[in-house]
Amino acid sequence: MKKLKIVLLYLAFAVIGGIGGYLLGPMLDDVHFGLWEIIVVVLSLVISFLLHIAIHEAGHGLFGWLSGYKMVSYRILSYLWIWQPDGRIQFRRFSVPGTLGQCLMAPPPYRQGQFPYKRYLFGGVLANIIASLVIGLTLGFRWLPAAVFALVGILVALPNIIPAGFNDGMSIKVASSSEEQTYLFYIQIAVNYQLMMGHTFKELPDEFFQAVPEIPERTYFNTSQSFLIVGRALELHDWPRFSAELEKLWQMREDLIVIYQIELKKELLFCLCLLSPEDERIAELWQDKQVRASLKQTGMANKRIEAMYAYAVEHDNDRAQRLLAEGRALLPKAPNPGDGMIEFGVNDWLAERMRDGAWTAHNTL
Repeated sequence: MKKLKIVLLYLAFAVIGGIGGYLLGPMLDDVHFGLWEIIVVVLSLVISFLLHIAIHEAGHGLFGWLSGYKMVSYRILSYLWIWQPDGRIQFRRFSVPGTLGQCLMAPPPYRQGQFPYKRYLFGGVLANIIASLVIGLTLGFRWLPAAVFALVGILVALPNIIPAGFNDGMSIKVASSSEEQTYLFYIQIAVNYQLMMGHTFKELPDEFFQAVPEIPERTYFNTSQSFLIVGRALELHDWPRFSAELEKLWQMREDLIVIYQIELKKELLFCLCLLSPEDERIAELWQDKQVRASLKQTGMANKRIEAMYAYAVEHDNDRAQRLLAEGRALLPKAPNPGDGMIEFGVNDWLAERMRDGAWTAHNTL
């Protein structure tokens, strides 16, 4: 299967190269490529790439809206716009490792066998292709930046539709594989919507946190639900459940996509510092390059994790309290209000127990 994906990717780039040659070929006979032309091409590549990210996410929004979805948030790079219940649009800065953009929408009610997801997921690629065809066929043969724009659009679209990693093509493939996977996709976007509206896990339906069968196999949709279960246990301070779910994920860590591997390592680091500060994995997790890079990002969860390490391993209560205070101060800037409220509650729980410096893992449970 992996070899087939590699072949398909090579074919995709071959097609892109052919289209690029078709569009640019006639120009190259008449254009002398000097320094100015090289600058134009480089600038066109950068601008076209950014435009196609915006077009791709807007395509998800448009085709999602046509399928009955409602806009929740729209992000390009670290620029995030959030639709408020009162109709206002709020701007914030927020980035997600491994993604250049994201359009989150509230799904229509779930109906077994009838839940719409294909147009929403296909929408980004369709928007890139349509924009490339329109600009390429109308201006591409006469204006170099237009030809570059058309080529970049195809370059963005084709690799995104061939199932790989957790791209749109893979999401369509997974969601189409069974009704269970379709339902898991629904849970994922429904929970995202509720969190963006300021609700927390404990306010959501219990069935969202009841493990859906791994049919026809375990996918990253199942893993996403596992992290929802972890998140709810964290909010409820249900540390036995929190630990048990993380240990299950740790056993299958090699099969997780990278973004989930990083989150698992970070939450397990917190869990071990909280419950088992003598565990040998703590040093390994703390020194992990992916974990270190992720913890450099400003966020309430990262402050919580660093504070727990400072308290349990470094025995530096002052630093732990300072990190928790920094985390609480980030609440107004939290890109996801529900997540922010959950983190604030856990932060407050930790700060209260760390206050006198006498709290240990032995009196946590």
